[in-house]
Amino acid sequence: MDFTKEIEFEDSIERELKAIGWKSIKDFRTQNFSEVFNWKLLASKIKEINQCTDEIANKALIKIEKINDSLILMNKQAWNLICNGIQVYDDLSKKWLNINLLSRNEKENEYQLIRQFEITNQNFPRTRIPDILLYINGLPFVVMELKSSWSKESLKDAFDQDNSLQRFSPKLYAFNVIIFLSNYLQTKYGNITSKFNRFVGWNQWTFDEKDKNSSNPIKWLFDTQKIIDLIFDFTFYSEETPPVKYLALPHQYRAVVSTVDKLQNAKDNRGGIVWHTQGSGKSITMIYLVNKIRQMSPMSTILVVTDRISLDQQLSQRFLNAKNFLRTKAEIIESRSKLIEKLKNKQQFGLIFTTVQKFAEHTGFLSDRNDIYILVDEAHRSQNNIEGERKISHETEEMIVKFGYASFMRKAFPNAKITGFTGTPLMRADYESTEIFGDYNDIYSMNDSVRDGTTVPIYYETTHLKLDIDRKSLEEIDKIQRNYAQSLNPNDISSEQKIDTLLKSVNHSVIFENPKIIKAKAEQILEHYAKQKNVLHGKAMLVASSRKAALLYYQAFLQLEPNLKDKVILVVTRTNKDSKELSEAIIPDNNKDAIATEFRSSTSKYKIAIVVDMWLTGFDVPDLDVMYIDKIIKWHNLMQAIARVNRTYENDLGNKKESGLIVDFSNIWKHIADALIQYASGADIKKQITIEDVEIGKNRLMESFQVVNDNYVNGILTFDQLSPHEKYQFIMFSFEHLLKLSSDEKTKFILLARKIKRFRKISYSIIPEKACIIASCVEAINNLLSRSSILGDDNLSLTIEKINEVISQVINADSSKITIKKGKIPKDINTVADIIGDEANELIKNHPHIALELLKNSIETQINEIRRVRPIFAKKISDKLLHILKESERLANIDDTFKMLVDIGKELKEGRNFGINITDKQLRAFFDIVSNDDYLKHNNNSEVLRQIAVDLNSAVKENITYQFYTNPAVQAKVVIALTKLLKNKYNYPPDKIKGIAGESGLLVDSIRREIKINPSYFTRGERN
Repeated sequence: MDFTKEIEFEDSIERELKAIGWKSIKDFRTQNFSEVFNWKLLASKIKEINQCTDEIANKALIKIEKINDSLILMNKQAWNLICNGIQVYDDLSKKWLNINLLSRNEKENEYQLIRQFEITNQNFPRTRIPDILLYINGLPFVVMELKSSWSKESLKDAFDQDNSLQRFSPKLYAFNVIIFLSNYLQTKYGNITSKFNRFVGWNQWTFDEKDKNSSNPIKWLFDTQKIIDLIFDFTFYSEETPPVKYLALPHQYRAVVSTVDKLQNAKDNRGGIVWHTQGSGKSITMIYLVNKIRQMSPMSTILVVTDRISLDQQLSQRFLNAKNFLRTKAEIIESRSKLIEKLKNKQQFGLIFTTVQKFAEHTGFLSDRNDIYILVDEAHRSQNNIEGERKISHETEEMIVKFGYASFMRKAFPNAKITGFTGTPLMRADYESTEIFGDYNDIYSMNDSVRDGTTVPIYYETTHLKLDIDRKSLEEIDKIQRNYAQSLNPNDISSEQKIDTLLKSVNHSVIFENPKIIKAKAEQILEHYAKQKNVLHGKAMLVASSRKAALLYYQAFLQLEPNLKDKVILVVTRTNKDSKELSEAIIPDNNKDAIATEFRSSTSKYKIAIVVDMWLTGFDVPDLDVMYIDKIIKWHNLMQAIARVNRTYENDLGNKKESGLIVDFSNIWKHIADALIQYASGADIKKQITIEDVEIGKNRLMESFQVVNDNYVNGILTFDQLSPHEKYQFIMFSFEHLLKLSSDEKTKFILLARKIKRFRKISYSIIPEKACIIASCVEAINNLLSRSSILGDDNLSLTIEKINEVISQVINADSSKITIKKGKIPKDINTVADIIGDEANELIKNHPHIALELLKNSIETQINEIRRVRPIFAKKISDKLLHILKESERLANIDDTFKMLVDIGKELKEGRNFGINITDKQLRAFFDIVSNDDYLKHNNNSEVLRQIAVDLNSAVKENITYQFYTNPAVQAKVVIALTKLLKNKYNYPPDKIKGIAGESGLLVDSIRREIKINPSYFTRGERN
């Protein structure tokens, strides 16, 4: 569909609204055209909803008439009246009555739409006519500003016109909840406190309600039950200065609804996980959820748990600002004793904030109520050690169990329902989180967020450090390593562990803390910063590898640019071992919060913050432009760090932040690529372990225990029955016994212990406590074996020491030899398909399984992209990919699978470039359809197929209208036109052929499906 005239678009909107329960009316006024409230209808609905007299209704109307202030304050007052009702004194009953303007029962309200509503204002010479207004019970809640899809005016122009209307008629916006902007091709919504960059919505209308990424905005927003939910439960004013009004975004609404459903229907206490990428409003989603939980369970106690004091403070402040909406003030627990005092046997409603570290062994049991709800922020970091980690203590000669804080929290509230929130996906090391919290309730990935405009794209630049290397020293290092490797027994598995230890022990700080290298990098950073600083406010963050490196950077900056003295801050944790120069450089503890607030400010005097760990999570600086990273960061920490630059920002002049920038000085791109397999798209998120894997893992675990008992550690099957001291003695005796075995036998045990560790992880959720204890015993014995072989090797220690000595003499750095690459990069982190494909080629030799996963992800990303314009071609490639992945299960050689994936990648690339030169996206779609037909595809003359595509395209556009999906007559007209064209001009299908093409109907059905997938392609007047 393509609406070339605005009136046609309005007609369509009106039809859709009427179909879902809105009544179209004409102007309700007869004289005063500056009036925007339908007082007569409002009075009638007040009496009906509240079962009250005319006198009571009139008193309520008088209070509404008195609303007269600045636009924002007027809207805030009106919102309070809607949500809390109007207090009216009844002279007859001598009581105060609470009068509601809307009913939560959507069927009791009156829903009306008015088109071309003419409004006058004596202070302005012209009248104003908003396109469509939506009234509920006589009050205007929605203003729609619509544009033709062919209009030269953008949605920003529509936004500006709406702002002008707000100044013209503030009363029209007194009760406003939604401002709706659309030209059909793009749709956004927001509220009266939203700047344009905070309006979000859809880039496509679709009729597929299962598609979470695009839907019919009219049905999504204005279904009569949905808009009542949005008004009461998903809109609120935050007590900030100036006031900020929040209106739920689609992903926030989805997450809350699905989580409430999970909490109400789950057979256990697992409330699921919400993954919403950083910067997409996760804390606001939690506020909406708390509001719904309180409605669902009025006497419940809700505990919001973080793992850091700074996050606890930030999140609790969000909730304190929402106290009017939540009708309660959040309480912050500052000590463990207060936690016990506040929560032990608590019976009434409460909203409490605490950190998980306040739970300890002596916290003990606090309550067995089943109406306690725990919301855990950053669910991946501190919640997995529930069963306890068993270790041996040489000091006490016992096997001790060390539980995590989360374990004590669950023992305190054994029947509490728990929901996890995270800004990053649960990665490979965190699969246990889905066992603890349950599956995902909702996923809103980084790509989703960028597409919707809730965050900005992140771009990536890398640096190349050229070092003058002393070749003789390098040869010396190789010689040292070679000599040590030759001294090892290649058949002894401990040799593998020793080599691994040697590689890990190379002192990276020699490079990361080298003053010459840091000074050279600092010169490059300042040169880059000088070019970047005028993008917005010139605000940057540098992540250093250590406190020492951070200080060296701070000193280098001030030495190179003395005028930065009051603009650069060093933000690291203070210790009592700090040198005088470090202590003087670090921001003062007593001024830390004030400096953090200042740095967040758009007018901050501070421009560059040098950090190590602080400020990398939960610290939002919307106008932060660039982050320089000189530290090895992985997984969650990496994704949380780079998300510091993805916040949206717009200044008072309307200048918007278009993107964030990462400049990498430590070559972390491979870590980014690996993490983005799961993080960027959020597609096909699955548990790492299937139900079948779990059962198999449990069986293999039990079998392995028997092998250990029969061949290496007799009696281990009853290990769980021993006392802590007896367990220690058993482990030490078993360790001594294994030391006496041959190298081959020890190797067999170590390999078996590794399998047991893996099987235990796989079957974690279903194995009994006894199995966990036995597995811990095997792991403890294996650790002793590994450490004994490494610690007893004096030659290894000497080799490590020698290598680090030589490394310190090897490096000389010069700033002229540090360059920032600009060729293949900058890389858009949000569109990583091609880049990940390149990375896979580099990884195949040393990390083949990671390379396969990267390449598969690259291909899937490209398929999803090309599906928009070539759905048939995309399905072919998708089927091929599925076949290859099935084949890979039987192929012994991983190179064969990789080669097949490379070939399919080439086919995809050719498909994206499209061999035949057709630039018109409509013709591309039709060409795909006819090329895929069983009869027509045998015609090798592509120009003939092109002509068929041209004729089909013309036939559709001559007969289709925007009524195609609502009017069967229009559908039939299109089908008849296509059938006639194919038969009369191309003899399709030939009379002699039956079944191959399945009559012309199959081809016509393919065209109809294509129109459904991409309706905007096929309407009259489509422009490219």
